[in-house]
Amino acid sequence: MLPPPERRLQTLAAVLQVPESFPATAWLCAPPRLIGWQPESPAAVLITAAPGQAVPSPPGLVRTLFMDEVQLLISRLLLQVPGATAALRVQTLHRYKNHDEFPALTSQPDELALHLADAVRAGSLPAHQALAHFRRYFSHFTLEAARHILTQAMLRGGA
Repeated sequence: MLPPPERRLQTLAAVLQVPESFPATAWLCAPPRLIGWQPESPAAVLITAAPGQAVPSPPGLVRTLFMDEVQLLISRLLLQVPGATAALRVQTLHRYKNHDEFPALTSQPDELALHLADAVRAGSLPAHQALAHFRRYFSHFTLEAARHILTQAMLRGGA
């Protein structure tokens, strides 16, 4: 019999896809900072039964962040890039943890367009919603210009 999902080793992508399904007081465990994180990197969510309870991290993983911080981080990311890909979620977590910053993904039209194009290609965001979201941040662009920028991002990302 397998342990419940919250007690199994998972991937960072799996945990960051549904961080709200874990208790806010649980710990996200990931590889040490020296190892680069990828969506398929091992991860675990460490749930303690009582405050202060000593529970070791799974082998090869270290306690990284409380899940309430991860939940806030991912919700902020999804406000900037709806349908954010697993790679962008992991990259954002890495930048937040290792560089103490949350990236401004909406400050440059080309960067936002690339992230939205990735989400469209991944199937997590319909193209019309990507266009509407892009225009929310860059309303000074004409509809034709916004379409052109997103089309170029789709072509660049697919190459």
